[in-house]
Amino acid sequence: MLTSSTGIDSGYDALSNGVAILDRSHLGRVVARGSDALDLINRFSTNETVGLADGDVVVTVLTSDTGRVMELLTIVRRSATESLIMMGAGAENAVIEWLNKYNFGEDCRLAIATEDSGQLTISGPDAAGLGIPLPEPGQAITIEIGASSVEIVRVSGPSLASYEVLVHDRDRIGDVWDTLAAAGCKPAGEDAFDVLRVEQGLPARTRELSDDVNPLEAGLEPFISFTKGCYMGQEVIARLDTYDKTQRRLVGLVPGARDALTVDSALKAGDRDIGRITSVVRSPALGQEIALAYVRKAHAEPGTTLDSVDGPVEVVELPFASADVV
Repeated sequence: MLTSSTGIDSGYDALSNGVAILDRSHLGRVVARGSDALDLINRFSTNETVGLADGDVVVTVLTSDTGRVMELLTIVRRSATESLIMMGAGAENAVIEWLNKYNFGEDCRLAIATEDSGQLTISGPDAAGLGIPLPEPGQAITIEIGASSVEIVRVSGPSLASYEVLVHDRDRIGDVWDTLAAAGCKPAGEDAFDVLRVEQGLPARTRELSDDVNPLEAGLEPFISFTKGCYMGQEVIARLDTYDKTQRRLVGLVPGARDALTVDSALKAGDRDIGRITSVVRSPALGQEIALAYVRKAHAEPGTTLDSVDGPVEVVELPFASADVV
């Protein structure tokens, strides 16, 4: 991994007010080849992945037969017979095994590309000032940065809006990094990225997205098509949406007395367990710790006070920037 920010504050400032660069080559990348590849993915995920044009980008949720989140996927169509699947770190084998399990003769071949390629993330409000071509939302383009051919993918969510720079030859990633740094990108680390993510109330693969939750609980509605054809888990998700039967919501929390908060600790209303803290960060903008948590809907209204192992906490509106938490 390339050199990141030496402190969270400088990386946080670049992500908030300038433009930052992160080495995220550890995230999973799988190449899907064959004329049936996108159709296969379409049958097992929440968003429409057929009918895409070359260069189109779509975010979709790979779901189980019970409508739970298996993995969050970003699909980049490169051609009629090749697409890139971007995913969380270490998820490649599970995704391939799941899709191959239901491949009954379709023309689809899946190969891990993580080790041979690199991935740099550019994020921040000043990205357009770097002086390099950047794609429109939901698009990918191929350009040269320095002497290296790269693919730039614009991803609008559900994490921080970013440009993912895919370096096909991993040996060239240092040269691409140096060129982007010279253009104005400031190094940032995952810790700074995570603070911005929590401030904006966005779920993370490692914390809020798992096979314990469904996409509606995690606030992933923008990545669910309610008009597409059948996919695994569709009936469950459609029923939850139609009858408003989701049991939990992802909410923001602040400590009642600005005490420390503990990840994975239970939340209570009286003697009842009604939720769990999933992410905790210290927000420089708010000057205190903040958290994300899954909470039973009956206790998820802003202003509700809950009990935790660290004392009382208050439910606040997401994103934190819109909430009165000072």
